[in-house]
Amino acid sequence: MKKMRKIFAVLLTLAMVLGMSMTSFAAKDGATLEVKGLATYAEQKVDIYEIYKLDANDNGWEAAAWTKGTNVTPETLANADMITALRKAALKTTATDTKKSTEISTGKFTSNVTFDKLQAGAYLVIVTDSANKTEYSTMVAKTYKYDEGNNLIAPLSASVVAKADKYHTGKEADKTNVEVGDLVTYKVKTTVPYQEVKPNGDKLVKEFNVSDTLTGATFYLTGEAVKETAAVNTITVNGETVTGFKKLPETLNGQNTFTLDLMNLVDANNTYAGQEVVITYTAKVLAANEVSNSATSTQDPNGTTTKTYSGNATITKYDLGKNNKLEGAQFVVYRKNADNKKEYAVIGDDGWITGQWIEETKDGKVPEGLDQALTTSNKKGDTYGTVTVKGLKVGDYYFQEVVAPDGYSISTQDTAFKMIETKDAKNVVTGVVAKEPQNIFMVDTQISQLPSTGGIGTTIFTIAGCLIMIAAAGLFFASRKKTNK
Repeated sequence: MKKMRKIFAVLLTLAMVLGMSMTSFAAKDGATLEVKGLATYAEQKVDIYEIYKLDANDNGWEAAAWTKGTNVTPETLANADMITALRKAALKTTATDTKKSTEISTGKFTSNVTFDKLQAGAYLVIVTDSANKTEYSTMVAKTYKYDEGNNLIAPLSASVVAKADKYHTGKEADKTNVEVGDLVTYKVKTTVPYQEVKPNGDKLVKEFNVSDTLTGATFYLTGEAVKETAAVNTITVNGETVTGFKKLPETLNGQNTFTLDLMNLVDANNTYAGQEVVITYTAKVLAANEVSNSATSTQDPNGTTTKTYSGNATITKYDLGKNNKLEGAQFVVYRKNADNKKEYAVIGDDGWITGQWIEETKDGKVPEGLDQALTTSNKKGDTYGTVTVKGLKVGDYYFQEVVAPDGYSISTQDTAFKMIETKDAKNVVTGVVAKEPQNIFMVDTQISQLPSTGGIGTTIFTIAGCLIMIAAAGLFFASRKKTNK
């Protein structure tokens, strides 16, 4: 009996020693993984791939099949080359049992997403931006912990911040074609970068500026509405205004470039990280056929350029037979409004319209105040007998002659023409031009060579009338001679 007690005591001691030397495993699932700092301007897709988990017998870690070839271990997870290799392998795999996905849709304005009921293990996190404005770093999250007091491995809720390798700066214009004097509304869009503070206190992001440059237009931030379009000047972060960033300084009105310091949006708490900044403003189009607008940021030096266009139309003046071009003809340009009334363009220097249009008089005449008409050139060469109106947007227009060349009559037939957009193979607008420019011409008739309005019958009656008048005159003088005798 004593021997049995001794044996039992030895066995109990061995069990206790083995228990202390072995790691016990708790429930294998129950962890959550939160991915923070996602951009909010468009749909963001988050995929997590299980890298490894506890094996079926709880004897240790078992790597997922898709990681084969990477030789991943818990000790090599933090290695940058290993993360790159895991990303390549994950994007190639078709397995679904080790992958979970979710999406944040546009308009929800939430920057976090959570995965739950995860096993104790490690996960690769890949975030994809549907708008291609943000390129995220690939991340690794561990969802387990060692409980040294109880010598256990237990599920651990973890979180990672979706840090971006690059944020793209976008630019949008509300019009693709304009006329001189129009207002164009622009939106510059960028994303607040994630601020990483290193152990020594150094900050990863030290500057966050957005720059914008206009060519062919100037900022119109305040003032009366132009052609029923009001001035716009706002700045929003995640769709809301933020103290200190409500609008651009109005001193920029009439200028064509700015640099806005947004560094106050970047803090150690990453309050605004991943959120979209939208700078909206209006600009007034100058006398230019191309309005170019470039927006860049500290995080995206190349930025984005948008272009808006106006076009020109040239009329050629000919004589009746189209044998000769004519100099000195003067034209005005008009279009028709919603009431089918003629609106005449006020034309400035070098043929550019000013953006002002004056309606015809009550009796349908050309109004006063058009400043100057377009006059066909007297310079020898290709431009002789032609004149060009500049700065028109897409639409239907007319050339109307108001002064004819010397020795010619004014044409009563106005010349219609249409302005259209040109596009490239990707359906991107590349300009505004006159459709069928070869058909934009007008002919005039010489006053001394007015065309006959009758046929041969008119000529016969004219000759007969002359003969009768001659005969009558002969008889008249003959009768006078008889009377004198």
